[in-house]
Amino acid sequence: MANEATKQLTLGIIGGGHGGLEMLKIFADSDLVKVIYMVDREIKAPGMVQAKALGVKQETDLLAAVKSHRTDFIIEATGSPKVQELIEENRNPATELISAKGSLMFYNVLTESRKKTNKHVFDQISTIGEEISVSTKTVKTALGGITQVALNLEMLAINAAIEAARAGEKGRSFSVVAEAVKGTAEEAKTLLEGIESVNNNNIHMSDQLEELLEELH
Repeated sequence: MANEATKQLTLGIIGGGHGGLEMLKIFADSDLVKVIYMVDREIKAPGMVQAKALGVKQETDLLAAVKSHRTDFIIEATGSPKVQELIEENRNPATELISAKGSLMFYNVLTESRKKTNKHVFDQISTIGEEISVSTKTVKTALGGITQVALNLEMLAINAAIEAARAGEKGRSFSVVAEAVKGTAEEAKTLLEGIESVNNNNIHMSDQLEELLEELH
């Protein structure tokens, strides 16, 4: 059984306009607060439409909603003094009312905090992305040099094998060297494939980071 510190709080939102919609979005994924209902006279108001999509009860009668639903909090998102007065007169004494000004302040502070967090994450990801980009270019340059060395080894092995064949019995030891060089060339090619795979993964991660940056910006 959850104690008071971890108890899920309940909330009602009055007003299905832009303000109410934003409040609904903020609390929609919260594990600490559950939106029980939203009230608006217009059932097609954006907040009401979203409430229906989220499975939140929609009410069109303000007084009936306030009296029938006992919640920990009510957010008044219309900004109407008359609506706030009606809620004050009819709410349960245990229910706390958050005014439109209070909810707007809360929204602005939360938005500011999100922007700062996004900027911090953006800067961090940008730095990582730049490091990956530089690393990728460095590896790409190194791969070009190693590829050339591997090709040279392969050609050397072929030439050595030809010379060993011409020398016959006397070229047997030379043939052993040729086989060793050939083996080294093949190992180098295998190593190159592994490095290239890692580099391609870095490029893929760099592209993903760029996509994330676009979302945060």
